[in-house]
Amino acid sequence: MQLPLELIMKNVDDKAAIEAVVQEKLGKLEHSCDHIISCRVFIEQNPTHQHARHTYHVRIDVRMPPHHEIVVKRDSGRNVHDNLSAVVRDAFIAVRRQVEVVVDRQKKKVKSHTLARMIPARLRKALRMEE
Repeated sequence: MQLPLELIMKNVDDKAAIEAVVQEKLGKLEHSCDHIISCRVFIEQNPTHQHARHTYHVRIDVRMPPHHEIVVKRDSGRNVHDNLSAVVRDAFIAVRRQVEVVVDRQKKKVKSHTLARMIPARLRKALRMEE
């Protein structure tokens, strides 16, 4: 990455463990794409009722050249049984999928349709009948 990781954690209990998970997943993300400009990770732990567990909000912003910005948001939502590291992992999996799609498009590995396949089937049939 050209810029260092921006990691913002708000109301998080075990910051060291979560930072280790983020660094591990960021390493895998950089392995998928070596020309990432920057990555921002925002993690928030929302307090709920005293007897219930916490809910989590994770947002990851990744910038890639030329002018690609990938934003992924993950919430634990009603599923309060997920721990924070699982929500962070899910968010990084989603980011990695989107980064791989952008890289495939840049390398032109995406299937392209020929002009003949873009013509509707009925019109193709009619054109063949005329020949």
